[in-house]
Amino acid sequence: MSLTDEEFRAKLEKHFSLYRINLRSPLVSPIAPDQWYRADLLLVNELGLFRRADIEPEGQVIVSCNLLTPNDSNDSITPLNAHDSDWELEIRPCPNFSEGRLSTEAMPVPGFVCSGKGSFEYRVRSKHNSKQPQKKFLCIGATELVNFQKKTMASTVEDLILPLVVGPIEIIPDLRLTSQESADTHLPLELWDFAKIKDMVYDSYRMFSTLSEPPVNVAIHEMWDTGIPGKIWDSALVMLDVIKNMIKLHPDYIGGKHIIDLSAGTGLLGFYLASLMASPESTIQQGRITITELDEAVELINKNIMANKFLLSKEKTQKQASLLQTKSLLWGNTQDAESCGKAEMIIASDVLYEAQFFEDLVKTFVDLSTHQTRIYIGYKRRGFDEAEERRFWSLCGEHFDVKLLQYEGANDVDDDLVPKSTLNTGVQLYRLLPHSNLK
Repeated sequence: MSLTDEEFRAKLEKHFSLYRINLRSPLVSPIAPDQWYRADLLLVNELGLFRRADIEPEGQVIVSCNLLTPNDSNDSITPLNAHDSDWELEIRPCPNFSEGRLSTEAMPVPGFVCSGKGSFEYRVRSKHNSKQPQKKFLCIGATELVNFQKKTMASTVEDLILPLVVGPIEIIPDLRLTSQESADTHLPLELWDFAKIKDMVYDSYRMFSTLSEPPVNVAIHEMWDTGIPGKIWDSALVMLDVIKNMIKLHPDYIGGKHIIDLSAGTGLLGFYLASLMASPESTIQQGRITITELDEAVELINKNIMANKFLLSKEKTQKQASLLQTKSLLWGNTQDAESCGKAEMIIASDVLYEAQFFEDLVKTFVDLSTHQTRIYIGYKRRGFDEAEERRFWSLCGEHFDVKLLQYEGANDVDDDLVPKSTLNTGVQLYRLLPHSNLK
């Protein structure tokens, strides 16, 4: 039976809690100093959609843009450094471009005005007449919300709207532009002469920091066109908050443990844990992280390994160098599970999407667990009805004690792991503890 319009709208409502800034058009590279360039953006939820009611009729999302310098060793992008001694970046509002027409006046602010389509212009300027070409990344984030309906849902703007990191963009100090090229750089990309564009930058990342000084962070590359595994879903962001709470309240769950990020998608949770353990200021004992996915989805995780190659640096001890690994894991495949090894903790985000795989998933939980393993699952209802959900948790209950943890609950020691973000996103946090007879 098909959904009514009202039921369909109610279903979509559950996904309009967190937004992301995405590129609407690629950026050009290389760029010349003191020259204005345009960035066109989209504001979307986890499904790539925007709800106009959140910003109409007079709403604004004001953005800022900062330069980030990539790591200059080990071919790693990260850690990205926000301190730049050579260059500074300015931004300004720009004219709206819609349906092939460019407005004659600039928007009142850089960012989004009454629309999920936004833009700004930026330029880089040398601080001391730098002559060397340099590669940089742009970090674009929301800094202020005006008449934005979701404003009260999060404690900070960044908790509500995920920033975007784009690059690399090469700055060439002696880049010569013709008068026509100089006049065109601030135009939307659609109005450029494509024959004159040397390169376009499509690659976008999300940056997550575990230490500000010295900077320790990971950059997670997304590939939205690859489907489910190619982006960071709301459940993964909630599970990231769970991990942060775990670090503060129950560091013994993590320190020195083998942790498996199951069917990890982009690998965000595993990479974050690895960067935490790699931080020079971390008090968390070194452990081992295994990130798993299907063969066809491992490509993106491997790209993220290359982006965060500092985590595998041979300058660390051998124990640190073997901290992070990826494994292909087909649910239900005993040999794949044996290759991963038993885990003290398993984290799983958005792994429930096909009822036909329930038995295989539970078997994988069993194969990866000992009698001391803790399993945490971030679950957001998408396509299942209550009967299907009950069947899955019942299957889990044959081998594990299943507990739905509660925000500000007082009945379980792990209730304090549940972040406030579960209330806004509809994500639930389940914990599985093995029965005593599990080997």
